[in-house]
Amino acid sequence: MSGLLGAIEIGRSALRAQQIGISVTGDNIANVNTPGFSRRQAKLVTSEPAAGLGTGVKVTDVSRARDQLLDSQVRFQNGLFGRLETMQKAFATIEGIFSELAGSSANEAGAVFSQSSGVGLSGSLSRFFNAFQDLANNPESGSARAVIREEGQLLARTFLRLDDQLKNARTDLESEFQRQVDQANALLDEIGSLNARVPSERFGGGGSSAPLEDRRDSLIEELSKLVDISTREQEDGTVTVYQSGRILVDHAAVSSLGRRVEVEGDAAVSRLTLSSTGEALTLSSGSLKGIEEVRDTRIPDYLSALDSLASTLVSEVNKKHSAGYGLNGVSGTDFFDAAGTTARTIQVNSAILDNTDLIAASSDGSKGNNRVALQLSDLRLSRLFSGGTKTMEEFYSDLVGEVGSQAKATFSSLESQRVISEQLNNRRENVRGVSVNEEAANLILFQRAYQAAARIVTIVDEMFQSVLAMG
Repeated sequence: MSGLLGAIEIGRSALRAQQIGISVTGDNIANVNTPGFSRRQAKLVTSEPAAGLGTGVKVTDVSRARDQLLDSQVRFQNGLFGRLETMQKAFATIEGIFSELAGSSANEAGAVFSQSSGVGLSGSLSRFFNAFQDLANNPESGSARAVIREEGQLLARTFLRLDDQLKNARTDLESEFQRQVDQANALLDEIGSLNARVPSERFGGGGSSAPLEDRRDSLIEELSKLVDISTREQEDGTVTVYQSGRILVDHAAVSSLGRRVEVEGDAAVSRLTLSSTGEALTLSSGSLKGIEEVRDTRIPDYLSALDSLASTLVSEVNKKHSAGYGLNGVSGTDFFDAAGTTARTIQVNSAILDNTDLIAASSDGSKGNNRVALQLSDLRLSRLFSGGTKTMEEFYSDLVGEVGSQAKATFSSLESQRVISEQLNNRRENVRGVSVNEEAANLILFQRAYQAAARIVTIVDEMFQSVLAMG
């Protein structure tokens, strides 16, 4: 096309291109504070020339400002952050359980057994052993024996309460695991739905697919906090999502996550699977991994330690108590029920509950003898754990200290991870974020170009009028 018609077409293409540029710039400014929004850019290219002459300009695409490498790094760090954040929340609950155990006036883990006022395990153990010391001071006292019976019952209830609290925490984590699997599946379904729409919007004349892709990226980032994933963008604009090398989303096809319930001890726990095949999936990061780690490793370790403490306490107390004589001269009576050797099952012998005269203080049957009561009081000082190197106090202090150190380490790691994630997000925002000043400058450029294109059309129109007037 040449001549005046060619000139008018050039002006028209310029008007249309600059108008699109103004619209894109206006959209950027409007979404300057919209979370997940990627700055848009109209791609202007020269139209194919005709007869050696230019034919104007055209818009071939409205692209998003993205850096796929940064996106991948952000998603990877999201998984690490999600794991640590979930573990930190779980440890906050567990720390609350063990903080109560040390008693309100305990200042350090190593001194927990000196706190006789605590209502938790440390206070109960301290009062239990102190009660035998009081009996040693007055081996014929019925009231001292009544106190021992009550302190023994309280000690057993404290073990049970602690066992319940830890197992309830584990049950809560299992429920959260199930909820997050459902949440992940909802995200996968929506990602698949957006995948189905992107190609037609990008290539089929439906307009820009950028809003759909922004929404999809936000969903993928949310998913990456739950479970470790990797992605690959395809030529048609769709994104394939992988987990442990297994495809979860391919175009519009979605493979949902499933759960296989397994019984561990007296607890039912879920394992992540691919629902279509039942194949187990391995987690390496994400909040599901954090749940799995605390639920399946940390809490069982704490429960095992409490069971070990309860079992040793029952065994050692019964061994010394059954060798002694009660106020009624009877020997061979266990203080604790020998069948209850865990934190959940420990309880005072029913015979003791019915008759406190069976509580032993004497080693020879004489009422004034207090040797067995002293031996029972001194059990707190016996090195019964870790190959005979630690007392009950030291064993329990180690347990409390381990909970505290693991919680502190998780919190410190979380804060470090938070800094890394924020730095990556800031770098990415520098790429995809909207600068109002830059967009304002672009707006002026497009405005001037539009005015110049309009001037071309006006001049060509005047030329047409001149030609028509000549006729």
